[in-house]
Amino acid sequence: MTSAQLTKKIKELVAKGKLRVLKHACERMALRGYTLPEIEQVLQNGFHDLERDEYDMEHNIWRHVITGSTTDGKKTRVVVAIIDELLIITVVGPLK
Repeated sequence: MTSAQLTKKIKELVAKGKLRVLKHACERMALRGYTLPEIEQVLQNGFHDLERDEYDMEHNIWRHVITGSTTDGKKTRVVVAIIDELLIITVVGPLK
């Protein structure tokens, strides 16, 4: 899947509400002061940071990294995986 195809798929899943925030991501969002609408905004408007993608051999799935900013300017990195829905694995930020 190309970066363009991936970002299109992510935008489609977010728009349809087909996402699941994993427990770890919920904890990180709370710790770092992020709301779900902010994370959705990063996913809708961010870019695919291809060099940070990793293959998770334990779960047999790619983890993709999307980097973007919230409306209040917090640069943020969101790690996701795609199965039949978008899994939000973790949230890193605000970045400098």
